[in-house]
Amino acid sequence: KEVSPYFNTSQDTYFAAQISQHCWQATPGRVIDFIRNKGKEQQGEVLEDTHLVEVHKNGGKYHVLLYTHDKQYIEYECDHFVNALGYSAERFARMLGLYTGLYPVKHQALITHRLPNLGKDGDILDMLIDRRKRNDFSAVYGQQFAETGQIIACASPAVDAKAEISNFDELKFNTRRFMEIISEVFCDWIPSLATVPVQATWSGYYVEPRYIIDPDNGLFVGLQGHGFMLAQYLAKLYVDKALGRTVPDYMERLRLDGDGISEKAFK
Repeated sequence: KEVSPYFNTSQDTYFAAQISQHCWQATPGRVIDFIRNKGKEQQGEVLEDTHLVEVHKNGGKYHVLLYTHDKQYIEYECDHFVNALGYSAERFARMLGLYTGLYPVKHQALITHRLPNLGKDGDILDMLIDRRKRNDFSAVYGQQFAETGQIIACASPAVDAKAEISNFDELKFNTRRFMEIISEVFCDWIPSLATVPVQATWSGYYVEPRYIIDPDNGLFVGLQGHGFMLAQYLAKLYVDKALGRTVPDYMERLRLDGDGISEKAFK
């Protein structure tokens, strides 16, 4: 009754559940537009569909070579270069003589067709997380979008990351075992979802195994899929530290030579 009027009351899979009262929801597109416009308001320049080709440091200045949407090469010279390049961060860090030890791990998601609100008291279905480790996955989770009623469902891989990325062709597609574990868990929760069509699937990269937020080395990487939730606050801390302002003590742990914070710290 705390989850959904459609929840399967006959199952005995779980003996307890933790309920958080501080969950939130945001629309990624609107957030990205907000950040883009803030940059432009501060006389920044946003380049769409542009690829970083090379970065090197010479005489205290960074030289950054880009390939633009118009098929032109542009070189920027700057005092500070922020490597927030996700799964390609390690490649460009090495061009600057930095070795992060980070690697990309395949993550997947599916989105259903539009649905009525399935949550408690006529609200949307809150985020649900199953922490059991099985079938090559360590967690299954998902929630309902407020705007459309669609459910987005994900699963965290529990297999060795480097083995997973050895076959890059597989990374383009959702795997069958992902679809099976998502279907099993969500239909165990709410049996009526068994008849709901899937509208879209996604397969991409999370960067693991630890955060590195280090202005001295220009690194803002390794957020393990937490980036959308935490990146804006961490970016503020990044700037504060770069400008010599007071920052929390844990920022020392997030240096390249620190012990970092792993995803397990959030579980």
